[in-house]
Amino acid sequence: GRGQRAEGRGQIREVRFRIGCLVLGASLMAGGARAAAAADEIDEIIDRVLAVAGGYLIMQSDVMAARDLGLVSPGNASDPTREVLSRLIDRALVLAEVDRYAPPEPAADLVDRAVQAVRDRFATPQAMVLAMARVGMDDTHLRETLRQDLRIRAYYDQRFTVAPPGDEELGRYYREHPDTFTRNGALASFADVRQDIIQTILADRRRTLADEWIAGLRRRADIVDRYSSSVGK
Repeated sequence: GRGQRAEGRGQIREVRFRIGCLVLGASLMAGGARAAAAADEIDEIIDRVLAVAGGYLIMQSDVMAARDLGLVSPGNASDPTREVLSRLIDRALVLAEVDRYAPPEPAADLVDRAVQAVRDRFATPQAMVLAMARVGMDDTHLRETLRQDLRIRAYYDQRFTVAPPGDEELGRYYREHPDTFTRNGALASFADVRQDIIQTILADRRRTLADEWIAGLRRRADIVDRYSSSVGK
């Protein structure tokens, strides 16, 4: 059936990915120029290599999977492929750091909930099966991707500790963002959304720190970025 074909396609893709990693791994140690040459050699083995970052290959099918399954949102970017690829490059660099420091493994039920959240984005189970088959991803690969995302989140929580906002800041945020807290045409009370405001401010602070950190990772990393808009969106 379709599920079996998707699983088989995912297994083939994993084998090809491992072959590509073996070919490219040694070249990465010699620097970006040889990595780019190795990427050229294996371009036909693994659909299309769009980038190499942090020792990870990022293929066109990875970008399609991240976009089509809702794992990465391109927002209103004029070039969605460019936006998703840039986010995946950042993710690869972060994962390399996460692997060095090994944060606690996420609980199985957290991974289960993340998988269910992806399923809920599709109108029917069949629609998800077709989407996964289209990008060559199977259930195991999806679960592993979401597990890594949870590891990244745990690492962020450990690394980027921020002070909680005070009452004055909470009140100012509430007053300056009324649309955010309007439900069915009515502004929710401050008491009802207080915890939401705290979490939003904390997330914004962590994101600012993380963006600065990732910018530093990019400056130090050997990144081979082979994408151009001609590849397609």
